[in-house]
Amino acid sequence: MRTINIILIGFLFTVITAQIPTAEKAYSPMPLDNGKMIIDGILEEPVWSRAGFRNDFIQREPIENTQPTEKTEFSICYDQDNLYVGIKAHCSDVNTIKGVLTRRDEWSPSDWLFVLIDSYDDNRTAFEFGLNPAGVKRDVRWSDDERSDENWDAVWEGEVAHFNGGWSAEFKIPFRELRFKAAESQTWGLQIKREIVVNNEEDYWTYWSKDDQGFVRHFGELNNVNNIPQQKQIQVFPYTTGSVEQSDLYTNPVHPQNYNVLNTVGLDLKYGVTNNLTLDVTINPDFGQIEADPAELNLSAFETYFEERRPFFVEGSNIFNYSLGIGDGMGQNSLFYTRRIGRRPHFSAKWGEYGDGYIDEPSSTRILGAAKLSGKTSNGWSLGVLDAVTAKESAQIKYENGPTYRQTTEPFTNYFVNRVQKDFREGRTTVGGIITATNRRIEDPNLDWLHSDAYAAGMDFSHLFANNSYMLLGGAATTDVIGSPTAILTTQTGSNHYFQRPDAAHLRVDSTATHLTGFSEKAALFKVSGDWRWGLGQWVFSPGFEANDLGFHQAVDNQVQFLWFSYQENDPGKIVRDHREELSVWHTSNFGHEFNSFGMNLNSNMTFMNYWRLGAGFNIEGPGIHTTVLWGGPALQTEARINSWVFAGTDYNQDLSFNLNGNYGRDRVGSHWERMNAGMNWRLATNITLGFSVFYNHSLDTWANWSGYGPSYDLQSEKQDYLLAHFEQNILSSTFRLDWTLTPDLSLQYYGSPFVTAGKYNRFIRVINPKGTHYADRFYSFSDEEISYNETDAVWEIDEGTDGVVNYSLPNRDFNYRQFNSNLVLRWEYRTGSTLYLVWSQGIVDFINAGEFDFSNDLKALFRAEPENIFLIKFNYLLNL
Repeated sequence: MRTINIILIGFLFTVITAQIPTAEKAYSPMPLDNGKMIIDGILEEPVWSRAGFRNDFIQREPIENTQPTEKTEFSICYDQDNLYVGIKAHCSDVNTIKGVLTRRDEWSPSDWLFVLIDSYDDNRTAFEFGLNPAGVKRDVRWSDDERSDENWDAVWEGEVAHFNGGWSAEFKIPFRELRFKAAESQTWGLQIKREIVVNNEEDYWTYWSKDDQGFVRHFGELNNVNNIPQQKQIQVFPYTTGSVEQSDLYTNPVHPQNYNVLNTVGLDLKYGVTNNLTLDVTINPDFGQIEADPAELNLSAFETYFEERRPFFVEGSNIFNYSLGIGDGMGQNSLFYTRRIGRRPHFSAKWGEYGDGYIDEPSSTRILGAAKLSGKTSNGWSLGVLDAVTAKESAQIKYENGPTYRQTTEPFTNYFVNRVQKDFREGRTTVGGIITATNRRIEDPNLDWLHSDAYAAGMDFSHLFANNSYMLLGGAATTDVIGSPTAILTTQTGSNHYFQRPDAAHLRVDSTATHLTGFSEKAALFKVSGDWRWGLGQWVFSPGFEANDLGFHQAVDNQVQFLWFSYQENDPGKIVRDHREELSVWHTSNFGHEFNSFGMNLNSNMTFMNYWRLGAGFNIEGPGIHTTVLWGGPALQTEARINSWVFAGTDYNQDLSFNLNGNYGRDRVGSHWERMNAGMNWRLATNITLGFSVFYNHSLDTWANWSGYGPSYDLQSEKQDYLLAHFEQNILSSTFRLDWTLTPDLSLQYYGSPFVTAGKYNRFIRVINPKGTHYADRFYSFSDEEISYNETDAVWEIDEGTDGVVNYSLPNRDFNYRQFNSNLVLRWEYRTGSTLYLVWSQGIVDFINAGEFDFSNDLKALFRAEPENIFLIKFNYLLNL
């Protein structure tokens, strides 16, 4: 709290004293009569010249604050419905103009022309529209000054044309796609940008130094946009989906077919409540065209974070962002994690005992409907409200000669989020808050371990001062989860909390509690401009903090303090174009005043004059304690460890590019790991791209948690013991991508990813003194004479002391796990905003208890396993009402 108080004092002082710079450039567009513009990319209409072309651009990349290598000029007009922008990109050698044909919104190493509009005029929010010489569209929404949302899609028109001395682009941007306050005369932020790929060049109409923080705040001004009427935006997207699921795995005595036929109808709606507030609604959504998550085998006590890919939740998600951490590695911790909505059901009927029954259960929870209201009011309030309802889900258990039963796997649930932020000082200061709620209707005793209700609330702020050179930021959040004693006990003893730790005096299990509360805090001060930059701060999670009903975080009960230093140079030299070096140190502890760890990181990254990149770094972490490795047991002393990495990459603007990552680390007691990731991107033609990557990991852990979910028990004394083991694992996976774009509106994409891993346990050890200084003090290592394998029962038997009596009988947990995911998607935008998808998805999973890694045999076994295929067609149609 002391850190937050200090920062708040500085925050209040600098709000009063800071000076605000003003925009340097301005443009006044020419008004037109409606219906007078033909969008063809050819800027020969007299209106463009009458409106006036501007050509005062400045180069920012590769050499900043210099004249561009080529001339660029733009002109802007408007009528009551649309903003029109024409840009001419002159080129002394038209053969160097590069336009790669891809799907809409996909980045490519092309020449580009962009128009960016800050229609809120808040120096924090902008709408970006881009075209390349092949006519490919890109649109991006910017928020928080420099946070981009490339999943935002607007309905607008754009065409390109080529002339003797270059190429041109013509934009028709409906006002209904922008957000702005009601006023007779509008003043907005404006930026025009050109990218010339042959020179790796970026030219801007309004320039700012690379040493300066921010993006949107540096826009120029678009003024005297007069008499724009209230925009009426009602867009309705009805859709229908038909699919066939096929696999021989579906065939059984109660389901003789090897297929299932499904069909769905639904509706998406976008309604402009006002010029600056939009309501988005989805009813019974279907996301069958979305790429599958990457394969994994999670052996840890914590869940894996997966990126959101579903369009309804991705678009505009930055409005709802509330990060619980600071900097790299903490961005995933948030009070709102959209993947909670429509998640895999909490309960699996396969856990139950159903004899010879056949189980059919859903793999995800059906979203009945969701709505979000988002935008920004005229007085600077950003607003995001989302509510979603998911269905009660059930598994069906069928018997060949008996009745059919249903088992509830997920209760009916309502999710609610309200995020607000207020801008001050033209967006350089923000204060915000968030409230989330999860409410479940729990009617089945099998789900009594879930929270019936979960609430979270938080406040945060950011403040730039001293000519935008320094930033203060901070926040605090609280959570309250409510449920039966079973539900709260499950939370207290779960992997994020482990209140049952026998050596943690500050933790206590309350088996009668019906709610649990906690809090988190963060605070930091950064220098964010100039060659030398630095930061210091902390974040805190109390033992009772629990936000995973609608947010995401892992272990709590921690306090982290950090220092960070950075030096960067952006002026090209003879060999190096730019470089950055960083040093960070950190200290972690828990609320019991136990020291957890202390570490440092040093890294360097540089770009050479030919745009090849090189980076390297290492972490050193001293001895400490690990509070979760024994899954609720006592904290375990850890050894010092070092981790190093190196990265190299070629110029990704070339048709053929490569990258390579390598990582090596070890601790003082023989644990080590080696990782390698290599990738290639090859543009076979201007409309065909091939991508391939491969990942390999080998690790040996000399004190891995073997017993899995808690202690083992001595069969003779019934004493509770913690058994660990040496664990060796190999992972090999690859990803193959093929993008073939026939036209900007018609494309075919393929994604395929095999994943194989093998793990083997041996050399079992028992914890004898968790806080022992040396490895031999902490563990008793069983000798080969004390360990034998019973092949009949497939168990390891440990006879401690070789007295002929088995003390521990341990099941074989060696494994070979194989998985393959693929998607083939044909996408056709047959008219603006209306799309047809044809999709083939395939998934294969195979598992055996072996542990011997052989990629060739594993891969053969993977593709011999029975696949699950999904064939889907999805059709939607845009109605502009």
